[in-house]
Amino acid sequence: MLSPRSAPLFALLPLVLLACGGGSDAPPPATAATAATSATVTGSASLVPAGSAGSTKAEMRTNRDWAPCHAAYKLDTSDLTAQVDAMAKGCASVTGMHSIAASKGKQAAANPPQAFGFHAEAGHCYRAYAVAETAITDLDLVIKDSTGAIAGEDSTDDPTPVVLENGAVCFKSADDAQVMVSVGSGQGSYAVQVWGD
Repeated sequence: MLSPRSAPLFALLPLVLLACGGGSDAPPPATAATAATSATVTGSASLVPAGSAGSTKAEMRTNRDWAPCHAAYKLDTSDLTAQVDAMAKGCASVTGMHSIAASKGKQAAANPPQAFGFHAEAGHCYRAYAVAETAITDLDLVIKDSTGAIAGEDSTDDPTPVVLENGAVCFKSADDAQVMVSVGSGQGSYAVQVWGD
């Protein structure tokens, strides 16, 4: 039985429990703002500005979640066109992009770069993929705008470059851009695709 002196202490117990977290464990109710914040953003909308590589017509935008799809690609040079297509399609679920241009070429490290044109729309983002045969150990890709300024370039020394490895090149205005392909080491054939949103 409680003594009359301990009754005031028990009256304070619910307040002490609430102050120490003894209340309900239920999360606060979701609002439209919290639902929008927690929604997963995909495609080009998930990219964040990363500055210019020199072009005033385009900027680089990145997202670290875009790199693993290329890292998971396993080189198979039996059909270069099919392989570059497979590599790009392996990234389609994260990029939300589709193929807009495809080209093939052949060159050696001693040759000048080859250029393949594509039309870029204002407010859209683009990514270039390439696969080279095994005789080429380093294939290099650069996207240039119509003024010749660099909009983005690959960052790897391998036969399967992507521009950008962790993002895309996004154009501020419509432009007739080019993918420049050069061989850093070796010689042989390659296939290139440009994908856009």
